[in-house]
Amino acid sequence: MTAPQARPAAFVLVGAAAAGVHLLTVLGAVSLAQLRPQQANIAGFACAFLVSHAGQRKFTFGAGRSAGGSMLRWLAVSLAGFGANQFLFVAALKAFPAVPYLALLAAVTLLVALASFALGKYWAFSAARRAA
Repeated sequence: MTAPQARPAAFVLVGAAAAGVHLLTVLGAVSLAQLRPQQANIAGFACAFLVSHAGQRKFTFGAGRSAGGSMLRWLAVSLAGFGANQFLFVAALKAFPAVPYLALLAAVTLLVALASFALGKYWAFSAARRAA
């Protein structure tokens, strides 16, 4: 399987935009809707996924015009990443109760992003690029 020419700087920028959307959604859902951080994280993921797929497909991996196949693969990567993110976030909240939840979420998100880059490069956008 040939990996697409990934642009790490673009991945970081798109990821930062998606993470910003994620964090702002969590912050808003906690402070405005008074959701628990664990619940707000689900809303943050959903909003960030849309930003992430569009940006990674277009700017990072150049996966072509068709979004269908890459969207399903990126959704699988994102859901696995979200599962890891949610598990690690809840564990961090319990392990470090004195640390602000947004700092914990940011740290967990960074760790998960590293794995997501590799999966995006070698799997999620790889087949879509060849088909384009």
